[in-house]
Amino acid sequence: MTNRSDHDLNTRRTASLKRIDKLAWWLDDAFEIPVIGKRIGVDGLLGFIPFVGDFVGVGLSSLMIGEAMRLGAPRRLWLRMGANVGVDFVVGLVPLAGDIFDVAFKANRRNQKLMQAWLQEATGNTPAEKKWPGRTMLLLSIGAALVVSVGLWQAVFGS
Repeated sequence: MTNRSDHDLNTRRTASLKRIDKLAWWLDDAFEIPVIGKRIGVDGLLGFIPFVGDFVGVGLSSLMIGEAMRLGAPRRLWLRMGANVGVDFVVGLVPLAGDIFDVAFKANRRNQKLMQAWLQEATGNTPAEKKWPGRTMLLLSIGAALVVSVGLWQAVFGS
């Protein structure tokens, strides 16, 4: 039997999921690139503005992480979401190649799917189908960010 507070929590989570889905759509999929049919969002477009666009994009992407924390998501979930945003940000700093990566990686859609899976599991709507490979993904993300950072450092400041 569910009580009133469980119902209110599920209602808030459902509304939150709708907001997150809309935000992910705007940030990663809002516009279609003619000819190739690939979708790009505000985050991808902002990435073409050197540095400033990447910082604005990471700020917008962080809204989802804040929403996850507000809803009481487990720490590992919002850390994973942070890793997605961090990789997107760091690799996005590389001119042109980073912008192409940003359009393909779609960190916000990844985070939306992570939140959706957690909310479905937390509300009991569907069983959890698979777990993310936690530490391995986090270590790979940090490693990729480190490699890109070193490359940027050398490109900007020399040896």
